[in-house]
Amino acid sequence: MSSLARYIVLAALLLTATLCGCQPKQKSLTPTREVTMQEVEYSDEQLQLGIRDTLNFGRMRQGEVVVKKLKITNRDTKPIVLLRHVTSCGCLKINYERKPIAPGASSVINFEFDSKSLEGWQMKLLELYFADKDTPIKIYIDAEVE
Repeated sequence: MSSLARYIVLAALLLTATLCGCQPKQKSLTPTREVTMQEVEYSDEQLQLGIRDTLNFGRMRQGEVVVKKLKITNRDTKPIVLLRHVTSCGCLKINYERKPIAPGASSVINFEFDSKSLEGWQMKLLELYFADKDTPIKIYIDAEVE
């Protein structure tokens, strides 16, 4: 085999290896661990003061997906409606029922924290906006990714 043919074969092998290595790995976003539920009580007075809470996801390995639940209890005299949420990172996904929470009733919000491409101490912010209120509930997400 001539030198030119060897270079062409070598270049083709390197190109194939490079293209195969660049393909994104398909990972399932199914939770690898579920942690305990916390509870926040909502009242008009508390919301005026600005409710803040922290969900601690603890230590986790890079690439791990952890699910945590937050229970919101309505201690107000009228129903509350969660209109929208804002997250500070695409690594955080939330899921909640899109219906009013009656006085005395509760609703559960599911949080999914995906640690892919994260490393070290993480502090993320989630803001929950309710109807007729300008001040959101601020939930801080705390995790240590190894």
